[in-house]
Amino acid sequence: MEKKLNSGIDANNSTFLLMAATVYYREENFESALRCLHQSDSLECAALAVQVYLQISRLDLAKKEIKRMQEMDEDATLTQLALAWTNLANGGDKLQDAFYIFQELSDKNVPTVVLLNGQASCYIQQGKYDDAEGVLQEALDKDSSNPEALINMAVVAQHVGKGPEVIQRYLSQLKDAHHGHKFVAQLTEKERDLERIATQFSASASD
Repeated sequence: MEKKLNSGIDANNSTFLLMAATVYYREENFESALRCLHQSDSLECAALAVQVYLQISRLDLAKKEIKRMQEMDEDATLTQLALAWTNLANGGDKLQDAFYIFQELSDKNVPTVVLLNGQASCYIQQGKYDDAEGVLQEALDKDSSNPEALINMAVVAQHVGKGPEVIQRYLSQLKDAHHGHKFVAQLTEKERDLERIATQFSASASD
């Protein structure tokens, strides 16, 4: 892939550029991902560029990319989704705007798990945990092992005061179904850190 990129890619070959950028994105090689995406003028590449900018906390660049997408096709589903992601990252008053976009897309098409998770994320940031729980349950009814829905459910369960066994059930399901998920890797690392600290404390207390 690197050899083909270095040899020069036709800007019209947006499919290859998008695939290459997606690989880099999953590897968290964001600089290389953007290098691929900037060679194309397709909406698909622009939408992924928005996600990259949000991952690296460059909301300003994400907004610029949104403007470029709106100039290409303001009503396209990808443009609307990218705008919703950016509003979600922006927070504050923009959360309601993001929610309306997710809701409108659900009404026009079908309420997919991605759209339901988007709505739930808006509710969570607004502190509307009961509403978020209802939407997330609908998402899990569609896909019982969806990682984002399980993570959000664990967050909601903690905020509404459900017992640790409920939270642990969601996390265990997440670990079983998605070993390689970034959240799982980070959670496992934190759990190991806590175990190590607990062991050290126990040893020092017994001295």
